[in-house]
Amino acid sequence: MKTQRKYRVCFLDRMWYMAERFSEREHNNLNGGMLLFMCWLFVIIMPLALTLGYFFGPAIAMSSLILVLLPSVFCKLRYTPARREALQEHYREMKHPDRRLIGIILIAIPLTVANLSLIIYLCR
Repeated sequence: MKTQRKYRVCFLDRMWYMAERFSEREHNNLNGGMLLFMCWLFVIIMPLALTLGYFFGPAIAMSSLILVLLPSVFCKLRYTPARREALQEHYREMKHPDRRLIGIILIAIPLTVANLSLIIYLCR
């Protein structure tokens, strides 16, 4: 008899799951790990690196790029087969995950543009 472990589900799990479902259906490269990586890179790392580069120099900015590796390590450690199964069970009745995924992507794009415009404004 298997014991069921209770997992807490968060927004990152939801993003990951929707991208995985989309990738399975469309047979493309936008899986859960890639979506988390792209959101991490464009919404957090690029503005952080530009800000650090402006205030502390390019060496510090380049050293902050090591943080780009965090999403892949996060996905490898977090999304074990048991957790994948628990997420499938949790979200099995979700309707239209593709539309929700597009909504997340459409929110990330203006955030990136706003971050970059703010950085450009501050760096003048």
